[in-house]
Amino acid sequence: MAVDRRVVRTRMALYDALVSLIRRKAYDLITVEDILREANVGRATFYAHFTSKDDLLERSLDRLRELLVAAGTSASTDAGQTPSRVFFEHVAEYRDIPAALASGRGGMIVREAIDRILAERLRAVMPAELPGPLPRELVVLHIVSVLNTTLKWWLERGKRLSPVDAHAYFVRLVREGVPKEVCASFV
Repeated sequence: MAVDRRVVRTRMALYDALVSLIRRKAYDLITVEDILREANVGRATFYAHFTSKDDLLERSLDRLRELLVAAGTSASTDAGQTPSRVFFEHVAEYRDIPAALASGRGGMIVREAIDRILAERLRAVMPAELPGPLPRELVVLHIVSVLNTTLKWWLERGKRLSPVDAHAYFVRLVREGVPKEVCASFV
């Protein structure tokens, strides 16, 4: 079933308004009224699409979900556009937003939504039965955790790295792990 273009336009206007406002003021200080003014949308229209400002923020990440699904196709993967690389490139495009959401409720909403999206994609593409003794869900959570850790490090300390370079660190950590001699005294 095709989505009505007016619905798409309205949602995009609301998403764009929220991003614009987040770039100017703290998420916790943004009101639905601010979003309505910024998007030039009426209150009834807003509530026809979203239940709250938090719902709008969480569902604004649907675009990320769509990008990850598209990147999971064989044509994209063959071109080097894996879902994890697309994720880092998407974050680079909106690099100022995580910093604006770092504290407060908005950051928690985004982190939880991103974790859900990443775990959903991993579960969708990962074989039902994994070789070896590790439980599948533990592997999913591990990969999401390594991605989050790499992302946090990149945004806070690796600012000069390109998204491709940050992604390369993530891939190396997931595929090769930490050398035994580095963690021998702890593990």
